[in-house]
Amino acid sequence: MNSVRPTMNRARSERAGRRLSTALLLSLVGVAAAAGCRKPPPDEVVYTGQGAGPGVVQPPGSGGSAPVPSTGSGATSTTAASSAIATTAGAGGAGGAGGAGGGDPAPGDVCPPVPVAEGPFSKAKLITAAADCALNRACEFEAQARALHESAAALARGPGEPSAAAARGAWLAAVAVWQEVELFRFGPAASSTQPGGQDLRDQIYSWPLVSRCKIEEQIVSRAYAQPSFSSSLINGRGLAALEYLAFYGGGDNACSQYSPINASRTWAALGAGELAQRKADYAAAAAADVLAQAGALARAWAPEAGSFRQKLIQAGQGSPVFATEQDALNAVSDAMFYVEKELKDWKLGRPLGFTEDCVTPTCPEALESRFALASAAHIRANLRGFRRLFQGCGEGGQGVGFDDWLRAVDSADLADRMLQALSEAQSAVDALDLPLEQALSTDRAKVESVYTAVKALTDLLKTEFVSALNLELPQSSEGDND
Repeated sequence: MNSVRPTMNRARSERAGRRLSTALLLSLVGVAAAAGCRKPPPDEVVYTGQGAGPGVVQPPGSGGSAPVPSTGSGATSTTAASSAIATTAGAGGAGGAGGAGGGDPAPGDVCPPVPVAEGPFSKAKLITAAADCALNRACEFEAQARALHESAAALARGPGEPSAAAARGAWLAAVAVWQEVELFRFGPAASSTQPGGQDLRDQIYSWPLVSRCKIEEQIVSRAYAQPSFSSSLINGRGLAALEYLAFYGGGDNACSQYSPINASRTWAALGAGELAQRKADYAAAAAADVLAQAGALARAWAPEAGSFRQKLIQAGQGSPVFATEQDALNAVSDAMFYVEKELKDWKLGRPLGFTEDCVTPTCPEALESRFALASAAHIRANLRGFRRLFQGCGEGGQGVGFDDWLRAVDSADLADRMLQALSEAQSAVDALDLPLEQALSTDRAKVESVYTAVKALTDLLKTEFVSALNLELPQSSEGDND
């Protein structure tokens, strides 16, 4: 197939402009992460103050109770979203199976399997399959977000190790699903600069934009109890903030001595019990906010008139967002490049010191999950999400995926090589005997092997894949030779 692309029309020019804005935002993120690798910024200098040392996961202690924030409109949306998805779900593979600690989460009874199309390949079938898979993952995440909120609220009502352990387990289950949803950053989860984007991803999980100091300042100010919390800066909310609140039990903080909480000694004045209770109350508020945002995402994908699902599957047939089927498939394929930028470069390359913004042999501070030690589990889930789009969302890769499109254009060999590279990347992650956070310093070779395996997949993705299917390379990947 001729890989020379036609002259971009007006719609694609506008789309490129939107991508440039996103690329500028990503570059700013990279600058922020680079600063973290070169030296700890002022708000990330660990201030020991008084209390337990860093790195110790402790159960919340006793303390005064605080009201649990209401979930808002997201509190009752699971049932509605589940009923909606049931209207279009047909026979097919289940959405996933496995344990909560980073494996495939068990599919909820409220989220039916994704329909598996039959018959010859068509672009319309691929678009519909991607939409139904996104809907299924959004529905499953909302169910997990509800369980997380219930556990966090129980922790706030009754601090102690049993409730703390339950909250940690609920976070692991929810984030395992979310890390698959990360690959579906098209439509509502995407940036508002993208077609149909509503910025919902950043509202739920803002990594790498997260500030431990910001969270700790809000523990002292109790900003989490204010009505404005849901509209506060994303680096102090969402699943990333919940990880710190649920998994870190140290009594120190990461703010500089000039921060108001240290300069005025308001942090040091908190007793261990009061600090634990405030963390639990904060976790309940953050979980309520995540549930509300999860409900918004599920509703945005609901199979009803005016939903983004309808706008996506109507591409080329009067869709107000996508003039052609190729435009819609470009948006979906752009989301798949998560494995190239966020996974390969940010989650692996930065900690390994392979990127220019890390000037030391390694940058462990760039690791994704520094409190739950779930960085490797996150990568496994990301690769599962990629497989759902590339091969098929059903059990064992059933359903229509981009590999079917490749076979339809006489590129079966490329489809097979990409599936092989994907399997090898998954095997490399599975071969890690230690959490990625430990392996980085004690078994670097295995971490490098994960990077190499993922790179083999992304090299095919950004060269032969886009060429064979005449897809546009995302702005963030243009000119990237690594």
